[in-house]
Amino acid sequence: MKINLIALINLISKKAPISKLGFVISLGQLDIRIIRNLILIIFACLLIFAFVASPAHAQTPQKGITVSPSITHIDLGTDSPEYKLTYTNNTGAEINLLLSVQDFTELEDNYRINFLEGKDAANYKYSLSSWISFENKTIQLSPNEKKSVKVFIDKNRITKGGHYASILAEIFQPEIKNQVNVKAVLSSLLFVRASTGKEIETGKISSFKPLRNGIDYPDSYTLRFENNGNVHVIPYGLIQVFDPLGNLAAKGILNENSLDALPESIRRYDTKIITYQKVLLPGIYTAKINIHFGKTNQKLTTTVKFFSQGMFDFVKIGLIIAGIAVLLIVYRKKRNRKLL
Repeated sequence: MKINLIALINLISKKAPISKLGFVISLGQLDIRIIRNLILIIFACLLIFAFVASPAHAQTPQKGITVSPSITHIDLGTDSPEYKLTYTNNTGAEINLLLSVQDFTELEDNYRINFLEGKDAANYKYSLSSWISFENKTIQLSPNEKKSVKVFIDKNRITKGGHYASILAEIFQPEIKNQVNVKAVLSSLLFVRASTGKEIETGKISSFKPLRNGIDYPDSYTLRFENNGNVHVIPYGLIQVFDPLGNLAAKGILNENSLDALPESIRRYDTKIITYQKVLLPGIYTAKINIHFGKTNQKLTTTVKFFSQGMFDFVKIGLIIAGIAVLLIVYRKKRNRKLL
């Protein structure tokens, strides 16, 4: 079979065939140089396309309004009772900020917070809003301008224990006709520890267990830490996992993000571990956690034992064994029939 190569190429590119050139080539006798040149042209086109189409990975500047720091810890026993918040306007419009403070508490066993208002805030013994004041309650920011404001804590009146609140900056922008204006609020968290001599640091491990499906080997663990004191603390720790032979199989660092546990609450911490052993045998594994927290360096430890299939999949192995058993039964039946 003979193919008019140029006519075929033009047909693919939706052009009229150039049959008048009479360039008829047998597919089996196609010049190797022509194939090589075509491959080189296609390869060059692909390189150019990849270079032009590849996205730029340059770091883009932050947009909108930002606040720094977003979280502040102040110990009135060692730190100054005032600090600065810096607001930056990264927009092209003039912005006005109205500062206020609102108490909050953490919803148990998760990472969300619940803002308190009215009587709930007044009756909450860990509230901070009553002892907070501002250098200025309003800030005007021109486009791309940065300004700082001082936040003051009444060190002499604050009661014992830990107190915390959120510094809120309500953002006012000029109204634009025929556009819905959204009320935006910027938040910065403040944790203050009083210095009355009556601050209590105590807690316990409410639970510690692997996160997994069935008897799979776990790559994460969860700790529920119960803070029974009257100050917020940040627990840190090390998780070690030992295989059925007692060898260290994996390790993980607890609370790498330095998340606070509020007083009289339970906080959940999930930790991913790094497994060092290449071969994980089935059997009883032991996970141990050591944690420490607070200025007084309180320490807690606990262990949990669990059965794991290791790197083996018992379900697949069971199915394979069952399949082999069925085949053996069928083979024996056929063999017995032939003998009969």
